[in-house]
Amino acid sequence: MRIKQLRLERKLRQADVARILNVTPEAYSMWEKGVRQMSIANLAVLAEFYGVTLGYLAGTSNERLSQGSLSAEEESLLLWYKKLDEADKGLLAAMARNLAANKKYEK
Repeated sequence: MRIKQLRLERKLRQADVARILNVTPEAYSMWEKGVRQMSIANLAVLAEFYGVTLGYLAGTSNERLSQGSLSAEEESLLLWYKKLDEADKGLLAAMARNLAANKKYEK
């Protein structure tokens, strides 16, 4: 993960980033050292804060900036979706269609 690199580029202390995530500095330190894994929700917050893709933050992509197509929240939703089996993906798609068809989303 590149959380330490991005923190240092911004000249922030671990305590500063911990405050953004509403966690203790000790918890953040463990994530930075790789002792513990950060939740996708916290990764999404940091990706948004640093203005980078989740893939870049996690170290799985060298594409630092998104092409403007997906927000960090949308990327995190896709990560969760990819963990589902086919039946659950179908259920989630049906739920999304039903929600989108709701009158409050009509233009």
